[in-house]
Amino acid sequence: MTTRGRWADDPQPTNVDSPPGYSSVPAGPVRRAPLHNHDGQLLGHVWTDDLAAAGFRPAEQAGPAGVRAGAYVWTVLSECHRRDIPAAELLDPVLYEPTYQLRP
Repeated sequence: MTTRGRWADDPQPTNVDSPPGYSSVPAGPVRRAPLHNHDGQLLGHVWTDDLAAAGFRPAEQAGPAGVRAGAYVWTVLSECHRRDIPAAELLDPVLYEPTYQLRP
C-alpha cells in the first residue's frame, strides 16, 4: 500500500504546538468588553487580565455568528501578540474595526 495524504499504513501521532500568544489563564482579575456585529447583536466578550492573558467568550445566544467572531478575535489577538502589543491594550475598539464593534 502507498501513503497518500492523511492515509498511511502505519499512522503515527504528531505533536503540534499552538502558535505563541496570550495566555488563556488569567493571573488576576479580568476586564471585559462586549463585541457586537453591525446589527447590534451581542456576539460575546473580549477579556484581558491586563498582564499576559486574553481571550474571547462567545455569547450563548450568538450561535454560529459567535463562533465566527471568536475566530476573528483569535486572529486579532495573535497579530497583537506578534506585534508585542501589551495585554492591557487589547480592549481598544480600533483593533476590531471595521468588522466588529467593541464597546469598552
